[in-house]
Amino acid sequence: MTLIMPRPVKDPESGIYYIRVRVPADLVASVGRKEVSKSLRTREPVEAKERFAAEYAALQRRWTALRAKPEPLPLKQIVSLAGQVYQRLMATLDIEPGEPSVWEQVSRLNAQAADNDKALEQWYGPTVDELLIEKGIATDPSSRTRLLKEAQRAWEQATEQQHKRSQGDFSPDPDANRFPEWSPEKKLSEPSSGPTLSDLFHRWKKDHLANGKSENTVKDFQQKLDALKEYLGHEEVDRISPREISEWTDHLRHEKGLNPKTVSGKYLAAVKTVFRLARSKFLIDSDPAQSVSVKIPPKVKSRSSGFTEAEAKRVLSAANKVFEQSSNMAHHNKLACRWVPWICAYTGARAGEITQLRKEDLTVVNGIPQLTITPEAGSVKAGMYRVVPVHPHLQEIGLLDFIRNAKSGYLFHSGPSTPAEAVKRSGNARDKIAVWVRESAGITDERIQPNHAWRHRFKTVGRNADIAPEYLGAIQGHAGRTAGEDYGEYPVETLYREICKLPRIEVD
Repeated sequence: MTLIMPRPVKDPESGIYYIRVRVPADLVASVGRKEVSKSLRTREPVEAKERFAAEYAALQRRWTALRAKPEPLPLKQIVSLAGQVYQRLMATLDIEPGEPSVWEQVSRLNAQAADNDKALEQWYGPTVDELLIEKGIATDPSSRTRLLKEAQRAWEQATEQQHKRSQGDFSPDPDANRFPEWSPEKKLSEPSSGPTLSDLFHRWKKDHLANGKSENTVKDFQQKLDALKEYLGHEEVDRISPREISEWTDHLRHEKGLNPKTVSGKYLAAVKTVFRLARSKFLIDSDPAQSVSVKIPPKVKSRSSGFTEAEAKRVLSAANKVFEQSSNMAHHNKLACRWVPWICAYTGARAGEITQLRKEDLTVVNGIPQLTITPEAGSVKAGMYRVVPVHPHLQEIGLLDFIRNAKSGYLFHSGPSTPAEAVKRSGNARDKIAVWVRESAGITDERIQPNHAWRHRFKTVGRNADIAPEYLGAIQGHAGRTAGEDYGEYPVETLYREICKLPRIEVD
């Protein structure tokens, strides 16, 4: 028996060719009819065959989609599909966009639909469904809702461009490249025998923790890799290309609104670190992130990063009066606002290193009181302990008495049940101080960081006091400039001699 292949059908009256195809029996209920008939809009046999082939392929994709189990669409594919909506609207009216008033009205309707689910469905639902059918995609309700919203954004973008064209401005849309290229061959269900992003992450995590590194970094890296997986819609490493990593960084910048420094130093850095370890362990043959970079524009600096003398005195004066002011701030947080700014002013330490101080971290060596900043108490950058002598002025204003009279354990928050909880509570106390500096001490200049400005000021004041760079680095916990500086120790007597060079900060 010869199988008769579908072919264009010519209407005997008009001479126009049609595609007429029976709907598969198992899909009749879904389609709502037994036959699909559609004009091919031509009377030319050759052209009819070409158009028939395209329409027939589209129908096959539709049958596939209707039979498929609905699966969620990753954001990258959703935005790519919305890009098809944008491109088609732009192409349709490429030569003659019409009158500006038309697009002004369309813009108003777009804006009304943005926050109205019923309007989104009415305006964009048919377009979205047609597009999904065309691509042979069966997706879940949540993904379809996301696609509706992205289609609305695409319409909004196209409307703005058509309005420009209607006024004679045919310059290219600078944001047109935000839509990723559609990759229909990449299906979520395709199996892979290679490693996944989760596999590589857990291998990196194992080494990271075995080396005594911070658990906070593990949580941070997990979040960054999850963001990449969400964008890609899968985690199969063999399918990830350098271009996709680059497009992901663009998505983070332009769609998520993250600044280039965050994208480069946080998101891309985490991914690069995991891939680099995997490559060194021969878990992958190539590193898709190796050649990817994010350009960071030069930072515009219009003032010093450290507190001015007036700002420093304003914060410290407010710290002296924190218990005189009525507020709902917890007692531990008031203690932090009272003492942490003063300690940072005379040590140049990170605020988070001070908020994790414990009573036992104050010791006396050869008559010199010193504070030990140690990873045992929480998080210390580079994981290295150091001792910092207590400046005479801190002794005079009662810091040693405060610590000696305190209960055992942490000075600026209640005792935690786990090391991770200690880090969290120390961070919370640090953040409370930052808010207090802004809101109560009145340091509102956004060009400086309310806690970190002490480290910059300490370095400046130390240089002015002729404290050598190696001593400033040892006090603040900065790495040595040369390998030679890492040899030997910096005795507390030496550091106390240097720290005493810092001038007293007199406040009201």
